This record gives sequence, structure tokens and C-alpha cells, in this order.
Amino acid sequence: MTAVKREASPKPAHVRYNDWRQVALPPPGEFTPALPVSVIMPCYQTPAAVLERTLAALEGQTWPRELFEVVIVDDGSEPPLAPPPGSPLNVRVVRQERRGFGIARARNTGVRAAAHGIILFLDGDSLPEAGWLAAHARWHHVVSDAVTVGFRASVAVDDLEAETIRRRPGALRELFAQRPIDPPWIDGHLLRMADMTTRAADLFHVVIGGNFGIGREFYQAVGGSDESFVRWGIEDTELAYRAYARGGLFVPVRAALVWHQGREAEGREAKERSLRLQMGKAAHLIAHPRYRSAARGRIYAVPRYVATIEAGRCPAEQVAAAVVNLLIDREHDLMVRIELDGSPDAERPAWLHEVFDPDPRVRVAPAGSALDEFPASPFHVRLPATVSAKNVVHALHSHLRGAVLATSHLPDGTSVSIARTWALHRARRAGGRIADFGDVREIAPAKLKLRAAARRRDARGGNAARAAERDATGIPTGWRALRERAREVYDLREAWWFLRSLAWSCRRRLRRRTTGPSSTCRNGGS
Repeated sequence: MTAVKREASPKPAHVRYNDWRQVALPPPGEFTPALPVSVIMPCYQTPAAVLERTLAALEGQTWPRELFEVVIVDDGSEPPLAPPPGSPLNVRVVRQERRGFGIARARNTGVRAAAHGIILFLDGDSLPEAGWLAAHARWHHVVSDAVTVGFRASVAVDDLEAETIRRRPGALRELFAQRPIDPPWIDGHLLRMADMTTRAADLFHVVIGGNFGIGREFYQAVGGSDESFVRWGIEDTELAYRAYARGGLFVPVRAALVWHQGREAEGREAKERSLRLQMGKAAHLIAHPRYRSAARGRIYAVPRYVATIEAGRCPAEQVAAAVVNLLIDREHDLMVRIELDGSPDAERPAWLHEVFDPDPRVRVAPAGSALDEFPASPFHVRLPATVSAKNVVHALHSHLRGAVLATSHLPDGTSVSIARTWALHRARRAGGRIADFGDVREIAPAKLKLRAAARRRDARGGNAARAAERDATGIPTGWRALRERAREVYDLREAWWFLRSLAWSCRRRLRRRTTGPSSTCRNGGS
């Protein structure tokens, strides 16, 4: 086998969108294992025979045994779990206290206890094919922020001994050839996503918690598993969603196949019940239409859009007017940030805090912190407070289409933009421009109905007296009075038409009473 020269450590993905085919990966026959791997196996009350079969399958891996360890995380089993005596693997058990369904916490416990930088998650009741570990690890030798997605089929194996697994002559697939099998459920999704090379925003949906790989540093950067999940289901999808939002490269690895010990129908009713309970929680954390309602009025923990207003030297009242415009945008699932910078007005921050701090959808924040404050919101919008427009977020998203960035430049030198969060994270991590990772679109201001707010000199502090005329609605007091007068005139006009109609109706009824029905017939009535 020819050794392949590679750098000491893998680098972040530098590909457009999720086209993992752009990665220069050495073929399996030319690949030499170099980096060690930690296999994390969360378990709870796993029968000894089940655990022994899983470890027997791991003994048959093509990956060198000195380059991987097995960390079994016992989620409070009674009696405590123990690996079979005499195992040739480097296997150890880490125990944690039982606090409900603890698989998310067990994954974090396992990662903290892991000795190596490549992490593979495997359920304690799953049998990996011989090339499973190598298929995952090959990608993590090259890409530091890859999420390798394995496949899982299900088969009943209660009648098999661990020794049968250990001494099988071929692949497990051959051993199970005569048994009923539940094939991998993600095949249909991968067909729709062209093997995860499309621009679909729900690539994360296919990640299987009991069979995926990730770099330890990237796992920690994403935030690890959310330990607030204490029921079965969704915790792996939510983790994958955050990895996607952070710009991770999702790679389907068909050779990384495991066999679940038991058919899919077993325990399905309880799992579906738990899944229904979890969906309410998932709606707050996964900002994708598949998981949350589009109905207005809801506020979610992770907003879909983060709109940052660049306050510059604009008066506080003008900044407030820009905030109000965003809060009534058609895209209501958003958070508004006010970035203060460059104004000599010392009272402006205090005034904005007083006005908006009680509102959970508005935040007064330091400049440049949006991506760190909201790393999992899919879209980031930026605009100056001097821009006057309605539904600007909705319009920007409509024109973004499949691009990673869309920008509209105004004649006064300001601009508004919308960017996909995953592309911003990947550009920051890989050290490139956002345009390196996808298409960029330029939008004409007329298409967004954008215009710079009136009296730019006021916004820059040139005429404080006139700027002070504006209230929190952004309307000058003189114009507001004129508008109110116009409304009064309109109301009077409506009242005049009502009175005229009423008089005509009364006149018609009076005429009918005086002329009688015969007169009506002679005049053409029925």
C-alpha cells in the first residue's frame, strides 16, 4: 500500500455549497491510516449478549487496532455495564448518573473522555461492517469540519452468538442475506438531495445519531449535544442542524454501514409518541420550515433571520424608526440588533436601551458580534438606519434564491445585504471570501423599493433641531399633522357620502308609499 503525503492536520472544507466531490480524497487503496480515532458508544441497560456482538463486530475492523479506542458511556445502568472479559480492543467504560433519557449527555461525556481527535458515534446495539471505521476516518484525515453520515439497516439477530459475528468469513451483509431486513431510511432523502450535493437547506435531516463522524474540535465549536433533550428523538437532528449552520461539510458514506440489532418496528409506537413531544422543543431550536410553523405571532429561541441595523451617527429616533420597520416585516421570525458606533451623542445608547430592552425581539449590541450571538440562525441581514423600506427582509430573501450572499448598493454609498450563516462561518474558518463558497447576487435598489431616508445631513448630525422633530415612528411632526388632517378630510368625505345615500333611500321609500303599487307597475315594476 502506497503512503499518501498529507499535512499533519486536516484543514477546513474549502468547497462551494456542500459539494463534497470537490475534496481531494485519496482512494481507499492508496490511503494509509495515520490519525487515531475514538469510538463513542452510549449505552443504557444494554444486554450483555448485545454488547458482546457489537464489540465482536468492532474486532473485525480493517482499521489498525492501535489507532482506535472504544469508550462505552454507561447512562446509569443497573447493574453497571462492563465489557466482556478478555476483549482484544482498547475498550473502557465511563459511567454517568441517570437523569432521564441521557444520550445527548452521554455523547458529551464520551467526547470529554476521548483520547483522540476523530470522533465516531456508534449505538451500543449496532454491528458495524468491517470497513465502517476506515470509511468514516478517511474523510476526517483530510477535512477538519466534515460530518460523515453513515447508513443503518435493521435485522433481527437474537439467535446469533458473538463468536459467529467474530468468525464470519465475509461481510455481515452476507451473514444476514436470508433474514428480513429493514433497509436504510435515508436513501429516499439522498435521492432528492443528489447525494447531498444540492443546495437543499435540510441536509442535516439525514444524520443518524448512532452512526456519524465528526472532528472533536468542530464538535466542541458547534456546542456539542444539547443536554436539555431528555426524551428519545431529535437530539441528533438538532446537533446536526447546528453543525450545518456552522458551515460543516456533510458527506454521505455508504461504506460506513451498521446493522441495528432488531427490526425497526420494535418499540415504534413509544418512539413516535416521544417524537411528537419533542417536536415542540425542536421548533424553538431548528429554524427550518420543516420544524416550525409559518404562522405570525410566534417567537422562537433561535430566530430564522437576524437583522442588524448599523446605527452609525444617526439620531436615536431615526434608529428607532428603522427598528419598527423591521418588526413589521412580512418575515416575522426575526431578531433585530442595533449596532451602535461612531455617534458623539452619549445619551443615545441609554435612550435606545430604555425603549427596546423590554422587547425580546430587539437587542442593542456591540458592533461585529452578530455571528457569534446568533450562530445558528440561517440568515443574517445588514442595513444602515438611514434606509427606508418596507418588508426589506422579505424582499432580500426573495431575491437571494440559491446564492450565499445578495447585496443592494444605494447611490449614497450605503448598502443592504443578506447572507447565509453557514457560508459566513465557513469563510471565517477557512480564511476565504464568502463568494468562494457559493454564488453572489447584486440586487438593484428599485427591486427592493429601497431609498435613503430623507435629510441625510440630519442622520449625520448636521441639523439636530430638524432631526429632533422625528418621533419613534420616524415621521416629522409637521408631516404627521398633515397626514392626520388628510385622514379627517377623508372621514368627512365618507360621512357626506353616507348621508347622501341615506337621504336617497328615504326619498325612494316615501315615493313608494305615496304612489302605491299600481304606479310602480305602470313604471315598469314587477
